[in-house]
Amino acid sequence: MASRKPSIKKKKMSDSVDSMKKDISCNVSTGTEHPRLVEEANLKASYQPGKKGGNFGLPLGAKLTVPEGNFNKKESITCQVTSPSTRWRHCPQLPADEHITSEIFKLTSSVHIMKTPIIVQLPYYPLQNDKCEINVKGKWRGELEWVDVGFLKKSDTKPPSVELELDRLGQFIVTFTCKQEIFNVTSQGCLHNARISRYISCRFPRKATESNLQCAIKILPIPQEKLEEVKKEHARECNDLVTTTEFIDIIPSIPCNFRRSVTVKLPLPSGIEIEKEQEPNVGVLLKNGSAWELVESHQKFTRTTVSVDVKSLGRFCVAISNPERKPRLREAIRFVEGSNDTDKGEIVLYLSLQEKSWEGVVECLPEHKAKSRIADRQDRGFKVINKVKVVPKVEEKRVYSRRYIPPKETKPVEPEGFDIYDGLSWEICVGSDIKITNDSDISDNSELCYYRHLPESYRKFEFEPLKNDENTLSGVVELVPIGIEDEQLIKRLTIRFEFVIDEDTVKNYFKPEFVPEPEPEKIRVTFDLPELKPIKEEKPPPVVPVQKIKTISASVMDRLTKSTKKPRIIDREARVITGKSLMNLSRKVPEGLTLAVHLDLPDSTITGLGFDAISNGLTMADVTYKILLYWKRKLKDKRDSAVNELVSALGSMGRPDIGAIILHCHHDNKELTEEYLNNSVY
Repeated sequence: MASRKPSIKKKKMSDSVDSMKKDISCNVSTGTEHPRLVEEANLKASYQPGKKGGNFGLPLGAKLTVPEGNFNKKESITCQVTSPSTRWRHCPQLPADEHITSEIFKLTSSVHIMKTPIIVQLPYYPLQNDKCEINVKGKWRGELEWVDVGFLKKSDTKPPSVELELDRLGQFIVTFTCKQEIFNVTSQGCLHNARISRYISCRFPRKATESNLQCAIKILPIPQEKLEEVKKEHARECNDLVTTTEFIDIIPSIPCNFRRSVTVKLPLPSGIEIEKEQEPNVGVLLKNGSAWELVESHQKFTRTTVSVDVKSLGRFCVAISNPERKPRLREAIRFVEGSNDTDKGEIVLYLSLQEKSWEGVVECLPEHKAKSRIADRQDRGFKVINKVKVVPKVEEKRVYSRRYIPPKETKPVEPEGFDIYDGLSWEICVGSDIKITNDSDISDNSELCYYRHLPESYRKFEFEPLKNDENTLSGVVELVPIGIEDEQLIKRLTIRFEFVIDEDTVKNYFKPEFVPEPEPEKIRVTFDLPELKPIKEEKPPPVVPVQKIKTISASVMDRLTKSTKKPRIIDREARVITGKSLMNLSRKVPEGLTLAVHLDLPDSTITGLGFDAISNGLTMADVTYKILLYWKRKLKDKRDSAVNELVSALGSMGRPDIGAIILHCHHDNKELTEEYLNNSVY
């Protein structure tokens, strides 16, 4: 998840050592465009629903239903799915126990507020755990915070989806958390039978706690495949572990040690039934802090449950061990817990070198998906770069002594590969003879984040030669983990790639673009001809006819020149009741309906304006502004009488101070501004 763990300062890339082996050189491709990781055309859809609306298909199987009357003929609505490489720009910051399980859908339109809510159906990736519950978060247009959005779950669709009813648009994403059940504990004690599992209960005796508190129950499943994988990988530590239950968290709101023991009933592992009163190979483990401990109290069994008394609460687990090997369960459960939410991971670097553009892709994925994913990338035209293993140099010290020196203890061989978990991030560093281009978004954010519950997690970046030399170049891409303090773990998670770009590829990069030569101008053939003088023809002068002048009488002249239209007298409205002045007044006096009564507006008009305001979601200032505009349109005299009528209405409703400011502005022939209303000038 985006920046879930605290970031650390950028680390310098480690110097190359003699044991590093560079990859084979990379040749330029003859194409002009980079291969696509995803079909970006399939991540965006735009429609013009028109006045009739309708049903529309969106990217990744999402659906849109638009009712009638929301859009005009030319208005459109667009759905854009965020690509994995740009997910960091939009991904919300989530708590540690909340995870993303869908892509980010961004809905935009020229319509800000829908008259009738639209229905959007968004798919999410199915969960393998039935102990989880989903949630939908949204970030409305023009806002910065992500908030919870109401939704309807659709489990009958493939893939499963959520249905949203929206009257405005924004960005939306589906998340999930483990189900949680909260109950109250008083000083008088209580018995709580959990609804999340009928095999879990807690009995608090009287005066076990001094004050009232709350407890939360949460179940974290352990997949059987993951348990077998951990037992196989850590065979020495988990050799005596037969099977185990889920992790069951019973966490009080206030950490405390109870004065009297609390009885906790827990389920036995699946498929295990106890017929005896005691079973020595069943261990109840409690983690209250950082270490797992066996609960040493008396165990009471039923066929499917075991009950123990404890003085503190935390994370519980019931495990079965080999005969007489129960103490070994503490170390085994520690490895199971550490590997439950992790996968064996792999980081791969792909390159695409075109004539005028070089592009790299760094991808983090589970180990079991690496082979098929690499083959797919190669089919698309990418070159795969292998990792370089860093072996630090060890200086051999010569000891000139005859004394026997015992051999040093050999450290256990570290397992190959590394574990990745949801939200694990690396910083991408590019160096040697190449650098990041100014247009690449790596300059703004250089993190590669792993999203465990999404199909792809990668970052693309464009790079270029560090200098303008047309020689063979060497490139280094190093990934340094972020937010980890353990030095040994940092070394294991630091990944380094090295590659060589041959001279021909570099020359093709710097080769100037072909500019076609302009076509030569066509030569126009001209002929030199002697100049010929034009022959002028003498025309007889025109004969001007003599016009007779008629005399017109004064009465006829007056009748012809007199205008038949009545003179138009321009009646300008007072400046204190212009649209701008009324808008400022409505913000100061939001009691629009009361003002309408004192302005003697009809009751039907007041009721209609009120209902329009409710249906369109208008504020009281908007209602007041509409009422004042309606009152002004009905006036015949929009000068002194209109101002006096407005002042009288304000005085009747208890705002003579505003009326005095209006009269002052009208006397000075000025508009009613916020400064006057706030008494900053008047």
